[in-house]
Amino acid sequence: MNKYEIMMILDPKANPEIGFELVESVFGKENITKAEKLENTTLAYPIKHSTQGIYLLIQLNGEASLVAEFVRRSNISKEIWRQLVINLDTEKGYGKERKNRSKKQFVQNDKPKRKAE
Repeated sequence: MNKYEIMMILDPKANPEIGFELVESVFGKENITKAEKLENTTLAYPIKHSTQGIYLLIQLNGEASLVAEFVRRSNISKEIWRQLVINLDTEKGYGKERKNRSKKQFVQNDKPKRKAE
């Protein structure tokens, strides 16, 4: 099972539970590790003649075939305007520890500076 992160933008008039219920029905409640409603936000550009949207962030474990089913169902739903699914196992920089690298030390130049003529 892979780790996934799903970000959704919903219609501001819709109930945010629609997004959570869709994810639960596809992936199962036991596979969801984190689910939160972020905020109602002003969008950078209008989507379906609206400048407001509800953001949902969900982290879960699941199979690739379930992700395809989720995308199919969310495209059918009128309340879910956009969705982005990121595979955290294959994405560079997500879920990995940073390597401790020693800081570079700069050596002072011993040459005298030129004088402007």
